[in-house]
Amino acid sequence: MTPRVRICSIDIENIKNVLGGPIAMPHRVAGFNPDEGELLGIYGQNGTGKTAVVNALSLVQNLICGDGLQKVAAALMTYGKPTATISILFSVEGKSRSFDVRYSVTLERDGENVHIRRETLSAKSIEPNARYNTIVEFKEDGAPATDDIAPQSTLSKVLEHCTKQDILISKVLANQESRSYIFNDRMLELLLLLEDEHAGILKAVRQFAEHRLYIVTHGKSGMVNLGLQPIPFARANQTGPTIGVCVVNLNEPGIIPMNAYRDFQRTLEQINSVLCKIIPGLTLEARELGSELKTADIEQMRFELLAVRGDIRIPLKLESDGIKKIIAILLLWITVSNTPGTCLVVDELDASIFEYLLGELLSVWREHARGQLIFTAHNLHPLEVLDKRSVVFTTIDPHHRFIRLKNIKSTNNLRDVYLRSIFIGGQEFELYDETNKTEIARAIRRCAAPRK
Repeated sequence: MTPRVRICSIDIENIKNVLGGPIAMPHRVAGFNPDEGELLGIYGQNGTGKTAVVNALSLVQNLICGDGLQKVAAALMTYGKPTATISILFSVEGKSRSFDVRYSVTLERDGENVHIRRETLSAKSIEPNARYNTIVEFKEDGAPATDDIAPQSTLSKVLEHCTKQDILISKVLANQESRSYIFNDRMLELLLLLEDEHAGILKAVRQFAEHRLYIVTHGKSGMVNLGLQPIPFARANQTGPTIGVCVVNLNEPGIIPMNAYRDFQRTLEQINSVLCKIIPGLTLEARELGSELKTADIEQMRFELLAVRGDIRIPLKLESDGIKKIIAILLLWITVSNTPGTCLVVDELDASIFEYLLGELLSVWREHARGQLIFTAHNLHPLEVLDKRSVVFTTIDPHHRFIRLKNIKSTNNLRDVYLRSIFIGGQEFELYDETNKTEIARAIRRCAAPRK
């Protein structure tokens, strides 16, 4: 049995304009059935840290997958702050035992670059009075040394399979490549040789980040504005089904290798079975333009994506951005909705999507889904169908960026309470940095005044 991994909480410090911001998932707020899905919406004023949560999760995913920090990491750190910390709490549910697992990474600015200052993976069993034990910790305090790895018990076990020189080389290369000290391929291979519960936790967290965590940033979904249509498609590999992404330029024929094209066609069938219910009567069709040889032994298919309603077929590029956005995430939505131990993160889920439809989709997720959904949004209609556990709101205090509303009764409409809290207060922290319509109008008029 593959352990089931869930995100339990997210805590970020000095990421963009978030100086402090813990967020607990709904199942950590109240009683929760582990076989049920859950969703978390992040709402609030523009520029108050919603996208910072998505950025932080994406950065941690890259590190756990063994990839290097991208150049954008430096831009994500709060200006003027030398370090930033991201801490993610996972639950790892195994066949015989379950654990809370905390991964924490501290980044340090080095000119225009960023490197990892400290990295820790700790765990505790889900039993009364259990305490966290450090599985492995690396710190960067000057020249690399073997005592940079802790605890001593882990170091001793690793040294049964390698030399101190191997550890030093792994750390130096990880530093040079801006990769995780723990999850870079060289070090992870050594840690997995421990063959104990800790090794199982490491493997489970790595597999979750690689194959069960899907993050759709605003940049990815915004590709549709450039005529690029991302279409996720399912493929089988040695570790089981995975989701790949085919980016089709709608302004010219798409080209896919023939073996992948078969998977692509099956994916369109899955998408169509749900798409026609979301947008009544609408399906997708790949109009084949003929096969060709890329090389002597690799055949590929040229095609055009069409939107089909009854007998009417038009190029997908002529459809609305909202429909393209839905298509871009629909297979991920279907997969995570039906699969426990998976998570979909979407920035600006409501962009270009009709508000009533979004409310319907979230209602279906709340009632029937089995995976996790984390999203940011501005449209307030979904608040009328979500309960208070499933929503956090941003505040104007950068040290306390995220809160759940207090004094919410079961009969209250969450949208109305939120708007009332903006207008008259009543929450622990202010939710809105007040604007003045008169001042806005006066500033606009001044810009139109002729120059002397």
